[in-house]
Amino acid sequence: MHSEYNFYFHFFQPQYRVGFAFLIAAVFNFYAIPIIIRISVSKKLFDVPDDRKNHTHSVPTLGGLGIYAAIVSVSMTLINTCGINGGGITSSLTSLPPIIAGFTLIFFIGMKDDLLNISAYKKLVVEFLALFILIVVGDVRLNNMQGMFGIYELSYIVSVLLSLFAGIVIINAFNLIDGIDGLAASISMLGCIVFGSYFIAADEWEYAVLSATILGALIPYFLYNGFGKTNKIFMGDTGSLILGFAFAVLIFRFNQLNAIPVVKPHFIAGPAFSFAVVIIPMFDTLRVFTIRVYRGGSPFKADRRHIHHILLDMGFSHLQSTLILILFNIGFIAYAYYFNFLGNSNLVFSMLTMAGIFSIAALWFHRKYTLIINKTEIVK
Repeated sequence: MHSEYNFYFHFFQPQYRVGFAFLIAAVFNFYAIPIIIRISVSKKLFDVPDDRKNHTHSVPTLGGLGIYAAIVSVSMTLINTCGINGGGITSSLTSLPPIIAGFTLIFFIGMKDDLLNISAYKKLVVEFLALFILIVVGDVRLNNMQGMFGIYELSYIVSVLLSLFAGIVIINAFNLIDGIDGLAASISMLGCIVFGSYFIAADEWEYAVLSATILGALIPYFLYNGFGKTNKIFMGDTGSLILGFAFAVLIFRFNQLNAIPVVKPHFIAGPAFSFAVVIIPMFDTLRVFTIRVYRGGSPFKADRRHIHHILLDMGFSHLQSTLILILFNIGFIAYAYYFNFLGNSNLVFSMLTMAGIFSIAALWFHRKYTLIINKTEIVK
């Protein structure tokens, strides 16, 4: 009896739950993905290549199913059992049901889009509903700008509206960046490590468990997606939308905690730091939408102007392009961490400036590379 109690005591200790969440999610998805691939092949559920896509043969596209199943099942088990309190197991994450509800709504609309292709308007409506549940029912939202543009604490209505807008942008930025092998997964794994480490340091164990669960679920997917030959799989809109929603949750909670000065560690420029964590999808979406609108087109019309497309056109492979972008992402995170004392406005402005310079440089090298290739072909 004593040994059984010790097992449960250690199992439900926060630091152990983080490790268990990571391992269980990783093992779960490692075994789930081959099953999903076999089902996709037998039912012919493929992402078929076209002139805009970067793959040359049909690939199963239901990787988001395994990610969702791992996140929800492990989170509900390990987050909902928070520890020993007077000998009993208690739950302290009251926002868990709204979070799971949001994940589930996003999962179904993403799955429907992967299977049937639905309009952007319908996806936006469901994204809005999922975020509304998270923000209003779960009370997970941006409530303080920490001095960005001179703004500090937000009124409830402004907080809800800003959070809805930010959440929509984050979700769709992750959806748009999922264009080459490993990129969306790598950015998400990096973000989970950063936010998960913060939540551990801040004793916010429930969100640390959520971060560890997402990280664990993504590692097997990354291996199959980035290195799979006959057993390759894509996460589809299901996966990218789920990751976008997950990062809306993590970013909102990160900034809620940083708005409380007594919570340690404390970032003076919390919003700017969280922006640095997701700067690759966020800035690329801003840049591409701006170009599309400037040229008189719809911001939602797909093209090959994304930064990962530019790198591919310059001759880099999928994994090389992913590595380049991840290294830049790490650089921005390090910059935001060490220069946090600059404050939100200065930090965001400087990061946008640097990202703009890097984008211009990439476009310049892309143009030079294209001219060289064209001249070579003419000579031939």
